[in-house]
Amino acid sequence: MDQDKYIEEDRDEAIPSAREAFDCRRIFNRQFIPTPDVGMEWQRFCDKYRLQTAPKTVSRMNFIWGFVAGIAATIAVFLVMHDNTNNTPLSDEIQVFESIANADEVILSSGDGTMHVITGNVNDSILLLQGINANADSLVYSLSGSPAQPKQMTLVTPRGRDYFVTLSDGTKMWLNAGSRLLFPERFTGDRRIVELQGEAYFVVAKDEKRPFEVRTNFFTTSVLGTEFNLRAYSAADAHLVLVEGKVSLSSEGHADPLTVTPGHKAQWNGEGFTVNHVDTYAYTQWKEGYFYFDNVPLVEIMRELGRWYNVSVVFDNTAFINTRLHFVADRHGDLVLALNNLNILDVVNATLTDEKIVIK
Repeated sequence: MDQDKYIEEDRDEAIPSAREAFDCRRIFNRQFIPTPDVGMEWQRFCDKYRLQTAPKTVSRMNFIWGFVAGIAATIAVFLVMHDNTNNTPLSDEIQVFESIANADEVILSSGDGTMHVITGNVNDSILLLQGINANADSLVYSLSGSPAQPKQMTLVTPRGRDYFVTLSDGTKMWLNAGSRLLFPERFTGDRRIVELQGEAYFVVAKDEKRPFEVRTNFFTTSVLGTEFNLRAYSAADAHLVLVEGKVSLSSEGHADPLTVTPGHKAQWNGEGFTVNHVDTYAYTQWKEGYFYFDNVPLVEIMRELGRWYNVSVVFDNTAFINTRLHFVADRHGDLVLALNNLNILDVVNATLTDEKIVIK
């Protein structure tokens, strides 16, 4: 079996479970963690499989138990079909994410070789002299004047850390873990250009005379002023989800520029884009402090956990790699707690051993 296809290129998207439909709604609401509405999920399930919705005269408790039972039956069918159609040997262990030697702090560096390790909750006095307010949580440019030759800056977040940035034009960004952003101290010329490796949520300051460009290894995003989430860790997961406004996507040597409208996801496929309507909520919760996955293959969920907690992930039972789940957890909670919440679903068993997550 070609194991490499399961491992992210940088090394560094359902049927929900029955127990989650009942238990997670109660448990997570108690912890103020966003969870799907049972009624809404049941309606979505009925619409998808063309089932008749429950009569309004049925009590709420009967309705919930009917919902749970229906999903349980469907999951059983799904898992049987999955096992019968997956040719991967059940005992063929593969690694889908690898831990690395990881820094603990956000690092800001410039083209002249100057580097700042951003620590603590107090503004860095040296950066303050340069017109930069920076602490452990955020960085805000407040440069006065107009430097003749603005420095090119690089901001790097380690695994397990996200970071908020306000650029010199007022554009706001949430940079996800394990990401790298290249940007100028101050934008000059007729375009505002930044480069991204990793993932970031952008709220771009409007400037009709100077388009804002985000360049990645796979495609370029051009906007005037809007909100979107952009992911570009590797070619396998490179995509853009538009929340507001309008964006144009292009890639050198490939298809003509693509215009994306709100509520759509443009997935890079190596030659162009595949566009689908999505619920943007699921793609923005990471910046609010939550893992939020809706109808997502387990392998993608585990890669996100691996990146955030910087642990390797191994599937001891590869039959579950493409099992799709709805899963929610607090990003600032303990990894063991996140795995316990995953195990409550009774679909797989995830254990943490020697800084490695094993899925059985």
